[in-house]
Amino acid sequence: MKKAQKAEVISGLNELLGKANAGVVTSYQGVPTPELVKLRHKLRESKLEFKVAKNTLLRLAARESGKAFLADNFDGPLAVVLGYEDIAAPARVLTQYISSSGLAFTVSGGFLSDRWLSAADVGKLATLPSKQELVARVLGGLQSPITGLVQALSSPIMGIVYALNARKEQLEGK
Repeated sequence: MKKAQKAEVISGLNELLGKANAGVVTSYQGVPTPELVKLRHKLRESKLEFKVAKNTLLRLAARESGKAFLADNFDGPLAVVLGYEDIAAPARVLTQYISSSGLAFTVSGGFLSDRWLSAADVGKLATLPSKQELVARVLGGLQSPITGLVQALSSPIMGIVYALNARKEQLEGK
């Protein structure tokens, strides 16, 4: 690869790493190419990217993008799954794909903004619900006390209504 091509690749990786708010570093050694293509399609559906590059180029791009802590963690043939919106999405989608396909991917770690995550941390991150699900849970939690209050206040009124209807039917001779 010529120097100009390397500079172009580094600037592209620099831009991607700079934009990414989360990522997972994985080894793809021994995984057949058709499976990698399937994984790329699955990741694209979730608005994630799967990047394979030489470690030296990744190290340079990581340092330039302000994520120098990543440079120490690039050893061997590695790929990086990058996420730009949901911070748990790269870990969740990759671990789901690994478990469903049974392939020999190994997760060596990941990152959140400016912090390195171990493989165990990536596993924990994968189990977190999505942002939309968390918002729905919070709104449901806020709504449930109000719903309980409305039901508690309306139950005596409903009891009175039922008693009046029963008395009315009794008087009408039914």
